Amino acid sequence: MTAETTMMDRLDADIALLSEHLDQAIAESAGADALELVRGLRADAVALRDGRLDGGRDAFAARLTELDLDHVALVARAFTLWFHLVNAAEEQHRTRVLRHRDTVDGAPDSSLAAAARELAGAGLSADEVQTLLARMHVMPVLTAHPTEARRRTVLEHLGVIAGVLDQLDRAQLGAREKRHVEATLHNAILALFGTEESRAVKPSPRDEVVSSLDVFETTLLDVTPAMYRAFEEALSAAYPDASFDIPAFLRWGTWIGGDRDGNPFVTADITRWALERQRVCVLNRYLRDIELLMRELSVSERRAPVEAALSELEASLAPDRDSLPEVRARAERYTTHEPWREKLWYMRARLHDTLHRGDGAYAHPEDYLEDLRVLERSLRQAGFERLAEGLILDAIRRAEVFGFHLASLDLRQHSAVHERAVDELLGVMGTRGYIDMDERARVSLLTELLDHADFEPPTSRAALSAPTRELLATLDMVGRARRELGPRACERYIVSFTSTPSDLLEVLFLQRAAHLAPGELRPVPLLEQLEDLDRAAEMANAMLDLRPLRASLRGELEVMIGYSDAGKQIGYFAAAVALRRAQLALAEVTETRGVPLTIFHGRGGAVGRGGGPANRAIRAQPAKALRGRIRVTEQGETITARYGRAEIAVRDLEQMVHAVLVAAADEKKLPSAAELEARNALLEDAAEQAKSAYSGLLADPDRLARYAVAATPIQQVTKLPIGSRPASRRPGLSFEDLRAIPWVFSWNQSRHGLPGWFGLGTAIERIVEREGAGRARDLYRDSPFFRALINNAQLALSRADIDVARCYAGLADDDAQSVFARIEAEHRRTVTQLLDVVERQEILGNRPHLLDTIKRRNPFVDVLSHAQIELLRRLRQAEATPEEGDEALREHLLSTLFITINGIAAGLQTAG
Repeated sequence: MTAETTMMDRLDADIALLSEHLDQAIAESAGADALELVRGLRADAVALRDGRLDGGRDAFAARLTELDLDHVALVARAFTLWFHLVNAAEEQHRTRVLRHRDTVDGAPDSSLAAAARELAGAGLSADEVQTLLARMHVMPVLTAHPTEARRRTVLEHLGVIAGVLDQLDRAQLGAREKRHVEATLHNAILALFGTEESRAVKPSPRDEVVSSLDVFETTLLDVTPAMYRAFEEALSAAYPDASFDIPAFLRWGTWIGGDRDGNPFVTADITRWALERQRVCVLNRYLRDIELLMRELSVSERRAPVEAALSELEASLAPDRDSLPEVRARAERYTTHEPWREKLWYMRARLHDTLHRGDGAYAHPEDYLEDLRVLERSLRQAGFERLAEGLILDAIRRAEVFGFHLASLDLRQHSAVHERAVDELLGVMGTRGYIDMDERARVSLLTELLDHADFEPPTSRAALSAPTRELLATLDMVGRARRELGPRACERYIVSFTSTPSDLLEVLFLQRAAHLAPGELRPVPLLEQLEDLDRAAEMANAMLDLRPLRASLRGELEVMIGYSDAGKQIGYFAAAVALRRAQLALAEVTETRGVPLTIFHGRGGAVGRGGGPANRAIRAQPAKALRGRIRVTEQGETITARYGRAEIAVRDLEQMVHAVLVAAADEKKLPSAAELEARNALLEDAAEQAKSAYSGLLADPDRLARYAVAATPIQQVTKLPIGSRPASRRPGLSFEDLRAIPWVFSWNQSRHGLPGWFGLGTAIERIVEREGAGRARDLYRDSPFFRALINNAQLALSRADIDVARCYAGLADDDAQSVFARIEAEHRRTVTQLLDVVERQEILGNRPHLLDTIKRRNPFVDVLSHAQIELLRRLRQAEATPEEGDEALREHLLSTLFITINGIAAGLQTAG
């Protein structure tokens, strides 16, 4: 029996154990009849998928139709909880596999050790690797775009369950201890079954900040230095004769508390509060580091073999003793002949004053970092190299990466908001009519104003509107934060829906109006719409030509590309090709102009929003648009999954950094220019065909909107209390205004999944028509971009189910149902063409374990899907014929619908 088989058996055993306790909890809480109902539906659902259920899907749907609302709610809770438990078991299984690989194989695929070997194998010299390291910049950016419907309480109970599974995995337990552990497990499952699944109210931005800080406190502050340590070891093994200077290339960013685009609840006060909470979080961690070091560094100066080695440490202690006499008096009592401990006493006092803004505070994070380096250097010089390479190196890495700010907070706002604010400010200054100017006049006016060093904004803001005062107050506060926490506290201002250079100049003007120094915040254009992506090169050249913008870039060009809106606008395949085309255009401009380029990828959690395995996604980017530099959003609902447990967080970070590193090796293996040009032409032609297929869906936008509203739970998704941001920029559910997050999420809920695959079949068909099936298969084998498109679509298709989607389509009227016919035809085409390209008999045929997981889940997702369909039907009937006293019924229907939405998301493991 292989180790892999043994671990799969353990996964099955975990699921069986959790299922047994769930059944007991149902019986205890709801009674034997409730358990019989749940077990009967399980059996019928499995029989349906096996083709053994009399009457098939219609008969199964009828079973849900016959249930009263309380029983539907019971079923929804039971199956939703089962998925949460299975997800916990599979997360533990992933941890188990990672531990096994670390024990058996120190360099699994996509690890840092594998990356170092690949660089060496590709012929990169140590000098070339050092050059790559010097320009590297990798920054995951945490966002609060949630489709995470689970309450914090639910997550806490699941955390207890995960801890029990880990304890059972790690330890040989005695009989008494095992009974205690299983009792803890059962109580957590019982508590979960009795807990409200959804929040009573939407989380506030403060709640979202707290959730993100939990991830830093529990994992990221630990795993980040661990990743650096692993990388140092990997390079030493691959290049044993070389010594590398590894800069702090991996840093963290966040939008949580700074993203105000369409979210009126993110105010200047919220941004100030977020920055303060981040500061407190990281300083408390540094105080903990000092406590650990004080325990470890009990080394006496009398044990130092070289007395001169202490000279730097003594020189550092002298000003501390003078400036902190009270600390000196206490330290001298406990640190006789222990200069390292004495130094730590002063460092602890200064960090405490920094936390509480006392007189002895560190003025800058670099001062704290330098104290750590003094300790490290003096330990080496005194002969204690191993101590110098232990806890203290991790503390140094933490300080390098996290500073006093923890994560760099981006501001983001819609360009239209800036336009109105600038028009208002200029009007107060005596220049009216800005909003009616053409682009040339706007650029000329703003450039002239920004070029004048004596530019004076209005001294009083009393005459300004509340939104403009709020915007300027945010910039005021950010300026103070940069001075207190360092410039990395807030470096960028993301401009949503950037379409012209004046959209960026307006941000510079507003900064000057708030008395920030020129270029303090770098304006970053967010290109989302197809027309803006197609003008990427024009935008890049303008940013490099216009002096105020060029000065604000600080020597590099950063551009954000948004996956969501382009996909919603032109479909999966065409949007991917458009995003790739924009990156190539940006790379061409920056290469010609000699400026480093950083692409900021605004990816979501689902395939339809740029999701998919991060390693594969990064390696699929154009090599010359990467070159060691990338920023990428980590969507709210995926943060816990990716970074919630240490082993998984380390692995995911390794995979991200691995992809950025080996892209340098990949660049050396690129095909000829002629082949690249031929591929581009072929992909562009296929994209046009895919775009035309998607245009067929959008030929009548009203009909598509009616179908989406009828055949998906999109109206209910927009009411979910899952995030502080409103679901739409404006009231209503029009196609143009609805955000891409609920759009993608709702199609996944209804098992259509079309944002993650629609148009791909048409595109492949076009490639085959032009150059044959062999050419399509060659592209899949040789093109990382095309391979990632195909493989990500396989994930989306595996979670879609056209038979279940047909049942959702039955909720629409006859006219709107014509949309489903198009979807079904493209689905059939996509599956047929994709399987031919990958040369498999079924979707994900090359990933049997993932396929087994999906097959295990599908029957029970069916239960929730048909419950959701029935609830939608009942809710719409109740809303269409309202009667007095029906409000409670509608609330009950809606809350039960929320449970099914939660459960289907957990069952499919996909989000918006």
